[in-house]
Amino acid sequence: IIKNLVEMYPNDFKWKIPPYEYEYDRNPFDVIAGTVKIREMLENGSDLTEIENSWSEDLRSFENLRKKYLIY
Repeated sequence: IIKNLVEMYPNDFKWKIPPYEYEYDRNPFDVIAGTVKIREMLENGSDLTEIENSWSEDLRSFENLRKKYLIY
């Protein structure tokens, strides 16, 4: 949805500016996403597949790490 808004309204779309809850120095979207990378990719016009692929290695690492903690 955000990608569509960024593309459909490039002159009107604005990211919420800080502060956001306890965070005064970071963009609220970056706080929620946990990284600046996704926002930057959206601003640069990356497609959704590219955005999803950007976190696939971290996701695989997390899945491997969590295996030893799964009970069932």
